[in-house]
Amino acid sequence: MSESEDINDISTQGETLSVEASFVWIDPRPIAAGETIAPAKLTSHAALEFAALHLILGDLEFAEECLKAANEIGMPNAKDFQQKALIFSGVVGYGRCFKSGVRVLTLNPAVLHGEGAPFDDEIHKYLIALRDKHVAHSVNDFEQCEAIAIVIGRPGAQWRDGSAIGVAKKQSIGISKALIQRAILHISAVREHLEAEIPAHRLGLHTEFLATFQKTGQWEMAPLMKLSDRSKLAERRR
Repeated sequence: MSESEDINDISTQGETLSVEASFVWIDPRPIAAGETIAPAKLTSHAALEFAALHLILGDLEFAEECLKAANEIGMPNAKDFQQKALIFSGVVGYGRCFKSGVRVLTLNPAVLHGEGAPFDDEIHKYLIALRDKHVAHSVNDFEQCEAIAIVIGRPGAQWRDGSAIGVAKKQSIGISKALIQRAILHISAVREHLEAEIPAHRLGLHTEFLATFQKTGQWEMAPLMKLSDRSKLAERRR
């Protein structure tokens, strides 16, 4: 890349896009020869929530796998860039499920408790605080750095300038191996609870679609993939 190249022009070069479409038959029936299967667009609030739930499940799976990989490496070590990257990525991935954005659905601990989901409040609060006050923003004392000057001498005697300037720095990832293991169990339990709810959501969404379709007979083709506009990186998606 040269400085003369526009960043938006090359923003899609060298990246593999992940595109997938999946569905589950509600009432399987024979499909005659020559008939075509087509995806129909769903736009109701329930449909938007169903889609958002799948993105949340993807984030939880990502967070869980990142923390599992970090746990396999060993004791958390701020000097191990790979392990630090895995932990930071896992914490951010988990936080995305509970933080506001343009998704119509975010996880709420109170709602999950009301549904009877196994939810570890302590590790949840720790992960969110770690994300907010250390990983995403430098706030707490998990990283410290002070400028220092060097002086030379003997205790009780005159000290002289050592003609040196530097820093004293302390960094930690901010989470112990035991807490990583606890976080893995927590995230796995939440993910499994949400996955168990998918069939009911799917059935309700199909019932909603079928009622409208039988009444109007109208439908709109759903795009299986829409390319992202990298020039709108800082804008909210629609």
